[in-house]
Amino acid sequence: MPILAAALPLAERRRASGAALVTAFVAGVEIEAKLGRALNPALYEIGWHATGVLGIFGAAAAAAKLLGLSTERTAHALAIAASMASGIKANFGTDCKPLHVGHAARCGIEAALLAEAGFTGNPRALEHGDGFGATHVTGNRPAWDLTTAGLGSPHDLVDPGIGVKRFPACASTHQALDATLALAEEHAIDPAAVVSVECGVNYMAPHQLIYDQAETGLQGKFSMPYCVSVALLDRTVGLAQFAEERVRRSDVKAFMPKVRMFVHPDQTSRESLPTRFTEVAIKLADGRRLVKSVRLAKGQPQHPLSDAELTTKFHDCAARVLSRERAESVLAAVQTLEIAPDVSALARLLAGNAH
Repeated sequence: MPILAAALPLAERRRASGAALVTAFVAGVEIEAKLGRALNPALYEIGWHATGVLGIFGAAAAAAKLLGLSTERTAHALAIAASMASGIKANFGTDCKPLHVGHAARCGIEAALLAEAGFTGNPRALEHGDGFGATHVTGNRPAWDLTTAGLGSPHDLVDPGIGVKRFPACASTHQALDATLALAEEHAIDPAAVVSVECGVNYMAPHQLIYDQAETGLQGKFSMPYCVSVALLDRTVGLAQFAEERVRRSDVKAFMPKVRMFVHPDQTSRESLPTRFTEVAIKLADGRRLVKSVRLAKGQPQHPLSDAELTTKFHDCAARVLSRERAESVLAAVQTLEIAPDVSALARLLAGNAH
């Protein structure tokens, strides 16, 4: 998330307290979430990557909070961010997709620092006729009233809350992966006995999952055939499943053509978004057809990961850059972050062996 990526280094530089960092994070989430309500799904439908395009505003808001900017200066920071916002879905499955997050974080910090130094932007850059809303949701009028309705009451961080991805792949694969793994466990499915897998998805999913055949780990994250195939073959989906050597193995290459994704007939329009689901049907050689539908993927606020699952996910990620001992120290520091007098200690732990 661009917000924390922007707030933490700035908090370290300013020797801010843990409470100040948490407050800035909450402010950033609130701004980004409210803009998301006003601009989506139109913004996402026409090709923008919301994490990059909206994340910059959350990052700028968090940075402005840490810098103690006035209301006027914060408005300038957000206006500056509007001229920097970018990120397109066509680059999913390439190095550009994660770049969107880093770019949003960097530009959010830069926008706030420029505003602090007196740099200006149009305070009405969001709703102006030639502004962000008009250019980024072409043909649609943003629901600007949703940006202030309920602002801070409750905070989006609390209701509906933040989802944490169970799997390191596009969120549009998660319902299918939950269904696939549940069917595999319940019926002890032998991958060799699978004839076909059909995944009925929401109309938005094909615009995210743009690879029928994954050739790289990055493409695999945006390929329903790859994700479902590797889930059935490995019975788990973690970072190891998106390593280049795993994607290139013959077993998964042979399995991918068996998986078909299609838009479910009950999910062809925006009206279906609030109750979106994925239906997975696995046909076996013995004639059985196993079907499971999942609406709330594990990790969504209404179906959260357990503390143990969050810890496991953290260690899976951290193991690539931190020793187990240092990772445990990071966890301990995060658990007492709100009372930490200075976040620099946490930042140093996260830096690992970096110089």
